[in-house]
Amino acid sequence: MKLTRLHVHHYRELAPDTVLTFGPALNVVVGGMGSGRTTLLELVSTVVCSDFSGLLREPFALDYALRFDGLTVEVAVRNEPPAALPATTGAEEGPGEALALPPAGLAHGLMPSIVATVRWDAAEDVRLVMRASATGFACEVDGAAGFSRRMHWSVLDRSVWTLLFMAAQYLERGVKDRLKELLRRTFLLAPPRFDEALGMFERIGAIRYAMERRGEDLFPLGLMALPTWMPGWLREQVEHEPLPPTLMFRHETLPRSFLARFVALAGFASGTLTVDVTETTPLSQGGRLGFSGFRFAFVRKDGAPVTQEQLGYGQRRLLSFLYYLDVHDAFVIADELPDGLHPDLVEACVKDVGERQAFLTSQNPVLFEHLSFRDAEDVRTSLIRCEGGTGHGAWRWTQPSPELAVRLFDAYREKAAPLGAVLRAQGFG
Repeated sequence: MKLTRLHVHHYRELAPDTVLTFGPALNVVVGGMGSGRTTLLELVSTVVCSDFSGLLREPFALDYALRFDGLTVEVAVRNEPPAALPATTGAEEGPGEALALPPAGLAHGLMPSIVATVRWDAAEDVRLVMRASATGFACEVDGAAGFSRRMHWSVLDRSVWTLLFMAAQYLERGVKDRLKELLRRTFLLAPPRFDEALGMFERIGAIRYAMERRGEDLFPLGLMALPTWMPGWLREQVEHEPLPPTLMFRHETLPRSFLARFVALAGFASGTLTVDVTETTPLSQGGRLGFSGFRFAFVRKDGAPVTQEQLGYGQRRLLSFLYYLDVHDAFVIADELPDGLHPDLVEACVKDVGERQAFLTSQNPVLFEHLSFRDAEDVRTSLIRCEGGTGHGAWRWTQPSPELAVRLFDAYREKAAPLGAVLRAQGFG
């Protein structure tokens, strides 16, 4: 899945009608302090998971587009005074009779609205359209009315993906399965911003996860940021009764796991992840199991033990970033990735991003030395410059012109100077 375009009509101090197109791999955001770099990363995270609940009190209007497995998803989101909304965005304009939403839809004097359109490549004239606002929700498939109903959640709270889930019942099986996978990668696994501090490291320790038996299947409970392989590993452990009070995952158990990668990069001899079992109603009796208390321990090559509290700042950053990659297999959104890391580790982290679409920002030139470009268009879509200022419209987010992209790509190929120096000379560093 890729985020291909973001059109911000208005948002905070950003210049109106800012349009950005994104590359499929690394996208690097540059700029000085106070220019909105972190704000851009947070906005990217917001649109990827379509959770605008944090902006409920703010006026904004934006459009964005996603590509996924033969599908194009185009979304228009507004949170504006009713008089500012286009007449066609309300659900009352859509097919079917939309039911009223709770009165809270007009909280803070702003009316949220969403129009989401899904098109699939196999048939250009076939599409799914959903409209939702404080007046109701309606859906159409191939131009015919689908359904309308009352919603009991905020229109801005991950509504796009919730609406897709509701509408999927009207689609043929192949498209429905693709939409379900799209929902998994967004609603369930959309990445937060990997911050410049230790927020991710602290969140790992606060994870709570549960499984419940329903018939012959085990269902996860809650939306938890777990590595993609971990639910399966937990399930294997709990199938043996009686359960121990703790479960231990060793780094050699799965050579491609974040823990094995960290042990290798950090130069340890071994590492373990211990998980507490907090609920123990036997699954054989139709019960549930809960897990929490995730914690790490390591052993140096000289045999000395190292607790997670003894890890340095850079080690914690590295461990949490590798964990982040193990959780999120489609996107990476990282602020000041090189902080606390040796240049060799920065290179390893960038390499481990792999095929994910990444949005990175840093004032450290080390990051630029690990960028690669295929052509001038790749340069144009992969670089974003943020410029700051004070007052409405003072922030400017821009990308290289086609002419500048050609010059930058030529300099990149010639390798006459470090890429960071070339970018800074052109105002992109």
